[in-house]
Amino acid sequence: MRHHSIITEDIVLKVVKVLRWVTRAVLVLYFWGVEKRTKALERLLPEMECEGKLDVTWHKGKKVYSAPRKKKVKPVSLAHEIACADILVRLWRCRMEESEIVPERAFRSFGIVPENGIRYSEGRNTMLIYEHESRKDFMNHRGVMKSKLTRYQKYLPAMEAKFQRSITVLFVIDIERNKVREFVRRMEPILNEPIFSGFAGSWEREAGSVADGRTSALPEGEGFPSNPFFFTDYQTLKSVRIGEALNAKIYFWVDGKEWSLTNND
Repeated sequence: MRHHSIITEDIVLKVVKVLRWVTRAVLVLYFWGVEKRTKALERLLPEMECEGKLDVTWHKGKKVYSAPRKKKVKPVSLAHEIACADILVRLWRCRMEESEIVPERAFRSFGIVPENGIRYSEGRNTMLIYEHESRKDFMNHRGVMKSKLTRYQKYLPAMEAKFQRSITVLFVIDIERNKVREFVRRMEPILNEPIFSGFAGSWEREAGSVADGRTSALPEGEGFPSNPFFFTDYQTLKSVRIGEALNAKIYFWVDGKEWSLTNND
């Protein structure tokens, strides 16, 4: 998807189809990158709702928009879907002029399906896919995360072959930040197994960031991690200025340190 200076019904519908379930606030971030009142959406959304061009449901006193469907089936969790759309927009706006949003249906042939993916330019040769874990799911289903890591390890080579990009997997977990750090520490034995630490998909994986595909280094002289898994908490991600999510040093890696996902250019 691309940014447009003129917002029309067709553009709004295309964006809603990509984001799946979305509030007006998330649409504002998608189109303008800042929280503000927008006359265009304040006019278009009610019109499209009245004309049946958008389906509307309510969640915590706010309208949630989706594309019209023959069968009006609500997702298991509207809160989860709204958060996924919000995360996607925050990541996409960092490189929106050269990024392709890849919907979750494009991954359904694999044994693990992320929320969405962002495929960067051929020159960068990278792709970011992400998972959002709600507090409830994370606390009540402790084994799910371990299972996801194992399945991603299995299917990432095939994903990289299909999308012709080196893929990084980001987990955004809606729990306290210190608990995310503790979780990564607990997963260290799994992530440091040879099958992970030596991970290489169908596309040669070199030291480089998800957004740049070039060698990057910390002041201490360390190269960028080649292990494809990063973790952060949702609240910290939301606190980062729009457009800076890839630059922010908020992502835990298996070494327990905090990294950014780009070379900060």
